[in-house]
Amino acid sequence: MFGKKSSAQTVLVLDIENGSVASALLKLAEGEAPRLFGEARIAVPLMDTRSAHSLARAVEHAASESLLHASEVAARLRHHAGALPPVSKVVIFMAAPWGVPNLAQGRPDFTPAFGELAPRIRSLFGDVPTSLHAHASAAVHGLRAAYPHEERALLLSVNGEVSELLMLEDARVVGHATAPVGLGTVLRTLKSHAGQSEHEARSAMRLNHNSEANLAAAAHFAGEFKQAARELFGGQASGNVFVLAHEPQSEWFARSLSHRSLADLFPQGGTVRAMRPGHLAPFVAHHGTPDTHLLLDALYTSASLSHARNN
Repeated sequence: MFGKKSSAQTVLVLDIENGSVASALLKLAEGEAPRLFGEARIAVPLMDTRSAHSLARAVEHAASESLLHASEVAARLRHHAGALPPVSKVVIFMAAPWGVPNLAQGRPDFTPAFGELAPRIRSLFGDVPTSLHAHASAAVHGLRAAYPHEERALLLSVNGEVSELLMLEDARVVGHATAPVGLGTVLRTLKSHAGQSEHEARSAMRLNHNSEANLAAAAHFAGEFKQAARELFGGQASGNVFVLAHEPQSEWFARSLSHRSLADLFPQGGTVRAMRPGHLAPFVAHHGTPDTHLLLDALYTSASLSHARNN
């Protein structure tokens, strides 16, 4: 699958979102499942008010830290028996607003917001090839792998400050929209309504589902989703909704939608399900608790490089 001269290669995966950045080393070898090493996710500090400039700078700083962590992991592994080969490629996934699908052009659009990443990559890993992908591409590919018979669905990818909606028909993406709501929105609502710290707010999302503040945050999130979904498909899409979010909050977001009537959006009924690491773990080898988004990135990277080499 990856050629006769080299039985394995190491790819650096960098996952840039609008609430966190993650990195991992990915081993790709013929006849083996892709394997993740050294996964790490760095959260962007929660800001009291949203600013596109401040968010971009915070994300770029987190990306720089993630690259440094990955280089340290790669250096340690080179000194052990059976170590990974040196990094031969860097694959960067960008979520909205940094990278979004362009359905008319058939390729993603990227915002040139992180000018320091290229020199940072060269300083740590040398002059290795780098490719950009929209995180939506990995999410859709993973959904198809985990649910191969799901031909019509709506995928909601919840991030820190901006969430993405992707409408699939006949396993193809036919619609895309964004909503200005995410984990940061919910945490700020819990902090302001209940006077909680950020840590308490995160705990409340897991434990105190029926508190007044929690219900208010869930209602706001569901309302933003319904508005974006209505504008996207006008009530004609499938009612099968898949929610992609970081653990342990994925069930909170799925519950926020399933506990509120979506009949005006989906008059024929439907389901709301969270995409969990367990749905993707069978396709990717990993250590410890897997990161759902890195699993998606690994699965997509493996498939795309395999396709490139076979064509």
